[in-house]
Amino acid sequence: MLSDRERETLCEIERNLSDDDPKLAKTLEWPSERAHHRHVHAALIVLAVVLGVVALVLGHTTGALGCALVAGWTWGALQRRNRPEVRRSQVTD
Repeated sequence: MLSDRERETLCEIERNLSDDDPKLAKTLEWPSERAHHRHVHAALIVLAVVLGVVALVLGHTTGALGCALVAGWTWGALQRRNRPEVRRSQVTD
């Protein structure tokens, strides 16, 4: 475990890197946050598909439709997260 001084030094190094080269700093971010979100989305999609199939087999079309909506919403959220961000200042009229 890092001491307080070592943590402060590490934070300072991270801030300097972020200021000097933000693109490099973003690629060096801890992957756990981004990877965790991808894993959660993937698990939710798989769960929704499995539950949707079970619901169809049992004859619950409304439940299957709900599961399909959840899977579609999650897939869309995952796609938006992976899409590069476009800012208003980059859009030309």
